Amino acid sequence: MTHLGKQTRARLRRCVVVATIACLAAAPSPGGLAALLDATGAYPERSIHIIVPFAVGTQLDIAARIVGAKLADAVGQPVVIENRPGASGNIGSEIVARSAPDGYTLLMTGSLITLLPSTLGPNAVNPVVSFAPVSKLAKVPLVILVHPSLGVTTLPELVTLARRQPGRIAYATPGVGTTSHLAAAILAQEAGIDLLHIPYVDTGMALREVLTGEPPVYLAFRGPIDAYVRSGQLKALAVAGSNRMLAWPDVPTVAELGYPDAAIDPWNGVLAPARTPPTIVARLYREFASIMHQTDVREQFMQLGMEPLATMPEAFAAEIRESVARWPALINATGIHAQ
Repeated sequence: MTHLGKQTRARLRRCVVVATIACLAAAPSPGGLAALLDATGAYPERSIHIIVPFAVGTQLDIAARIVGAKLADAVGQPVVIENRPGASGNIGSEIVARSAPDGYTLLMTGSLITLLPSTLGPNAVNPVVSFAPVSKLAKVPLVILVHPSLGVTTLPELVTLARRQPGRIAYATPGVGTTSHLAAAILAQEAGIDLLHIPYVDTGMALREVLTGEPPVYLAFRGPIDAYVRSGQLKALAVAGSNRMLAWPDVPTVAELGYPDAAIDPWNGVLAPARTPPTIVARLYREFASIMHQTDVREQFMQLGMEPLATMPEAFAAEIRESVARWPALINATGIHAQ
């Protein structure tokens, strides 16, 4: 047996007393302890539903199905993906915001949700007050692309050409009031140029027409256009974000090219209804964080053009608050209103 000196034994006794006091101070009341055990031990006892506010087959839908299958395996309960598209994602958001805050109905959404209070006004669900953020699962880099026929290879060259041809160079986006539209409108304002906006409801049609050179400029996420950039059919001029992409590290950002306000930094993430118990939010975060560290999930997300993350709930909530507060001045300056 190891013999301890008097001073060592005294220090150990002090440590035990301090640790005991800390545990007693941190312990919840008997009622609170029962609630804590119920929330972490019993949940989930039935199916979890993940609402996707966009159509089947979209990037967000595919991502939700990837993580949903993994979540079902992790918690031992079915995970059902429900697509509720419409109103720029606001319909699906309303469904989740009005759901019971019990962890059984979640929203898989994107950063567009932070724009809607500024573009849709009071009809939009306010993500700051309506949800308990669980985790941002991925960054989704937005890229400014051109057809080779336009004859430009850098963003400064595009700006110079647009200044010589005001209102004549057209760009395609998935629609009015979308993240892509906002990025282009802010860039045009910052650069002092006039571009012609052509919104598309069908992104497949938009890509097909951009590949013909009419319209010659396109703002899109990396996944669907990766092969066309690698083959030279489209040229990536800049990332509409604060950081360069992992997949295309040579493509500069709009921020480093002198247009910091056009850095949009889109994301995808999971939200629960407001007032969902913190213990359930913490359990969900742990599960999603574990899922996002799995090699096969990371590879699938990268193939979709998404850079995997696992942002903690507090940091995610702070980012949502900052974004909602940031957009009104920029959107008012551009005159964008969602349709």
